[in-house]
Amino acid sequence: MLQYPQTPQTQQIKPCQVSQSSRPLQTRQSNVIQDTRKEINIEEEQRRILQEREQIISQFSQQLRDPRTGALKPGIQQKNYDDGSRFEGSLRGDIRQGAGIYFYPNADVYVGEWQNDLFHGEGCYIFQSGERYQGQLVQGRKEGQGMYIYTNGNRYEGSWLNDKKHGYGVYHYVSLGERYEGEWENGEKQGEGIYYFAYGDRYEGQWHKNMKNGKGALFYASGAEYDGEWINDKVHGYGVMVCQNRDRYEGEFFEGQKCGNGVYIHVDGSRYEGEWASDDKNGQGVLQFSNGDIYQGSFVDGERNGPGIYQYANGDIYDGNLLNGRKNGTGTYTFANGDSYEGYFVNGLRQGKGIYTWSDKSYYKGDWEQDRMNGRGIYCSSDGKQVEGYFENDNFIRPI
Repeated sequence: MLQYPQTPQTQQIKPCQVSQSSRPLQTRQSNVIQDTRKEINIEEEQRRILQEREQIISQFSQQLRDPRTGALKPGIQQKNYDDGSRFEGSLRGDIRQGAGIYFYPNADVYVGEWQNDLFHGEGCYIFQSGERYQGQLVQGRKEGQGMYIYTNGNRYEGSWLNDKKHGYGVYHYVSLGERYEGEWENGEKQGEGIYYFAYGDRYEGQWHKNMKNGKGALFYASGAEYDGEWINDKVHGYGVMVCQNRDRYEGEFFEGQKCGNGVYIHVDGSRYEGEWASDDKNGQGVLQFSNGDIYQGSFVDGERNGPGIYQYANGDIYDGNLLNGRKNGTGTYTFANGDSYEGYFVNGLRQGKGIYTWSDKSYYKGDWEQDRMNGRGIYCSSDGKQVEGYFENDNFIRPI
């Protein structure tokens, strides 16, 4: 009976992936990360902001009035405008100069310092909705250090230039439980910055036009991390990804997916080096298993598909076609002892027409089924004697 070693059972290797969700990098085997976002009641937040609005207006108005009589203090004047707006504060002629409060017809209010009829110095502009800016102003524009509070509770604290966030600042996304700390330019995240996600994840790196662009590292609460290039909030270019289970990928990415050339190293010592597309092994590559087996050839969607060479740790070699990781189609299997089989395979087994040659040069040429000589064939011994007939389960049954 012919002895034919079976293909070793090797584990299915699946690399961790880059996700296209709001969390750009996740491992397939990652544990569920608890959502630590605060539950924010928007209506309550808006009521709180409106209460703060009234407190700011009331406190400033009281500074302008005599606490005993309620009348405006000496040097403080009131001026009513044709559009229905009203000013209470210091005037130099008709020009607002010094401290004062201005009530707009639409219920917006400004309290603070003035110069030459413009907001200048420390001040607070409060919208009818309660949204407000509080900080430094220069000639009517937000400039210097200031805080902006939005109606949903979000707030920005930092530098301003020409009415826009510019320089270093911190933006708190209250409803999400997230924040950004870093550089701004013309109202957008630009330069170096750190973004803290609600789940405990953290991005540190470069930004351009409010998106992660350039060099940056993303650290996950799960222990996974990515360090490399970004374009428009997506992993793109060269980078190093370490999965939660400490698998490691070093190579190229395209729009959030592994694409191009890269090396994937598993914690068990197995590794793949070669081409990637659509976040999986696609193209030509070399897969080295932890048991010492090596496959070099074609991959499709992570599976060994197409022509390739599989070298077993025991010295056997298969050179031929594979389908879904199994020998399928034509191929040659050479054993370490010098025996060889050349012919057809189906689902990893010899099936169809094939030639088995022993190390002593004897051979069988004929039909195979379920990995055994089954059907019609010719056996030729090492001394050249031939017998033709029918075989069953590797045994000669009868001549033709």
